[in-house]
Amino acid sequence: MGKLDDLKRISGANARHSLGLDDAGQGGLAPVGPVAVPERLVGVLKDKNSAAIPVDRIVPDPDQPREHFDEEAIGRLAESLKARGVLQPLRVRWDEARSRYVLIAGERRWRAARLAGLDRVPCVIHEGAVAADELLALQLIENVLREDLQPVEQAKGYRRLMETRGWSARELARELHLPPSNVHRALELLDLPAPVQDLVEQGSLAPATACEVGRLGEGRADDQVELARRAAEEELTRAEVVEAVKARKAGRPAAERPAKLEIKFDDGQRVTVAGHAAAAGPEAVVELLRRAIKKVQTEAKGRKGEAA
Repeated sequence: MGKLDDLKRISGANARHSLGLDDAGQGGLAPVGPVAVPERLVGVLKDKNSAAIPVDRIVPDPDQPREHFDEEAIGRLAESLKARGVLQPLRVRWDEARSRYVLIAGERRWRAARLAGLDRVPCVIHEGAVAADELLALQLIENVLREDLQPVEQAKGYRRLMETRGWSARELARELHLPPSNVHRALELLDLPAPVQDLVEQGSLAPATACEVGRLGEGRADDQVELARRAAEEELTRAEVVEAVKARKAGRPAAERPAKLEIKFDDGQRVTVAGHAAAAGPEAVVELLRRAIKKVQTEAKGRKGEAA
């Protein structure tokens, strides 16, 4: 039998099979057994909304709650992205008017990706329209869970969400799964004068300390600013600010803080001198340090004698 006959035989058999006829002349397809699923795919669901999107097709949301970005931190993140890539996808939505994807979450990663020169970034695309209040809630939750907002930014975001949804502070806390006291303390920052808020944003004044400054009461903005600046410059503790507020309300002078002098060395070591010597000046400090050296040497000799 030649090759032509073989081809006819094979093609004929294929034609009979495609028509559902077997050699016995019976119709019907041959039963197909169950397809084995690879172990690595068992229980796995693929997300159709995941995509690698060009960086220049993404724009930030101008209304997002975050206002400040640490350029040094973004630079460090860019170096990490160059080495390891973007490990956590960004969240975006399509904006027909802009013909761009708008960020819901991940602006720091997007900025770092641009700085690193990446062409594309992994994204999860939020399908459908998103109401303004829902979008703000998504962004706030993302940033709150990552503790990625500065205190005043966070407070402004809380207030915007309360206004758009008509929530009380307690309702906001319940919806965001936060302790109500945290929300109340954050909102107190917005009642402080702008210069005091600036100190908090700069990291010069702790939020809890700033709230104590606010206890001076309304109508005393100048006093609040003066006390906040003093607290930042002198590194007053929260307890010391509480005492200063009580003193001012009672019309008495605040207790004098003991003088303190800190000597820092290049290797990170430091020596602190507090009390009268620190207040008296350099000569008194030098004399006190001499006494300290002598005392340490005497105690060291005593320990050696005991060991012998």
